[in-house]
Amino acid sequence: MKYKYFLFDWDGSLADTLPIWFAGFIKIFANHGIVVTNETIGTEVIGDWGGPERLGISDREKFFVELETEVLDKLNSVKLNPGVFELLNQIKKNGGKIGVVTASRKKWVKEALRANGLRDMVDVFLGKEDVEYVKPDPEGILKALRLMRGKSEMAIMVGDNEKDVVAGRRAGVDTGLYFPKRYKEFYDERKQMNLRATYVIEDFYEMEKFV
Repeated sequence: MKYKYFLFDWDGSLADTLPIWFAGFIKIFANHGIVVTNETIGTEVIGDWGGPERLGISDREKFFVELETEVLDKLNSVKLNPGVFELLNQIKKNGGKIGVVTASRKKWVKEALRANGLRDMVDVFLGKEDVEYVKPDPEGILKALRLMRGKSEMAIMVGDNEKDVVAGRRAGVDTGLYFPKRYKEFYDERKQMNLRATYVIEDFYEMEKFV
């Protein structure tokens, strides 16, 4: 195995949640009289709990309660991105360790983990409530590695946006940017490529060479 410790972001990476989150944010912002674009959500809001306030939301907690009401049922039934189950299954068969490091609350993720058959595959699952600072701070990645007794030189962090890549780089691990062509709807391609992740992955089947 090229790597033994595989760390993954959840939203937009392992799980096909971006359409859910982007539509949810657009609707709840609109309910507050604020018009946002996909680009604004991708750069200012996704994975950033302070984003709504910067965009004019006065009561952040109320905003996220409204957002949770809008999206939770959809998140619970979300499907994995193509190739994810097969990849994670192969990692476990080959003796690797798997960590999920997300900026989301764990209750937004755990039901989908179970429903997609990943609960027993994941060795470490860290959410917003498990760290003081979410990505791009490396705290979650470093904590996951400690819990797995992993070494940074044998680890890779895979995610779909800047926060994942920067957090991985700050943690001293290789990085993978998951960016299928359909994500051009959500993220600016030039900015994504300028992140200079160790690898750009359009399909999780491509990662089988690391396993």
